[in-house]
Amino acid sequence: MTAVEYEPLVYPSVWPPPALPPPVPESWEARFKRIPILGWFPVFLLRYLRWQKHYSEVLEPIAFEIAEQLEARPRVAGWSNRSRWFCTTRHQKIAEIISDAVALEKFLVDSPPLHPEDPFPLLFWGPFDDLTPLIVGVEIQKEFEASLTSEGVLRAWEENWTLREFIDYCDQCISQGTAET
Repeated sequence: MTAVEYEPLVYPSVWPPPALPPPVPESWEARFKRIPILGWFPVFLLRYLRWQKHYSEVLEPIAFEIAEQLEARPRVAGWSNRSRWFCTTRHQKIAEIISDAVALEKFLVDSPPLHPEDPFPLLFWGPFDDLTPLIVGVEIQKEFEASLTSEGVLRAWEENWTLREFIDYCDQCISQGTAET
């Protein structure tokens, strides 16, 4: 058991992340869109610039808030083995796989210790591609020779599961030897 305890992640000030709004009808982007054949190129460039602005003003601060909370957690060597929250070795290994995937997605130096009440969407959301579920699925497949179903991952996202619920789901898939994707 660890002597250092920490709180679960808190949702950022803006959640859920808003999608890129459509262009204003009078904008150049909307005007160029009506030009057949050649209009796609300027529309692509203008949409890219609009997305860059949306990313820097909306998505990047959300990602920063989440990463800041994870980096603020105390570093404990072998945190999953010493934690009172992950009781079986399988749960500990799944937690380590998820922690490593989160560190990759959020550009963290070290894999952060996780709390069982961490919200699934915060750990698995990223402003670019959300590859964390894919990385976790592949690593679980390599380690335990079982696959997670995409329906289960989507349900975890839509129902705002906690990390504990997702680890239990992974454990159940491993026990059943689910081979669906």
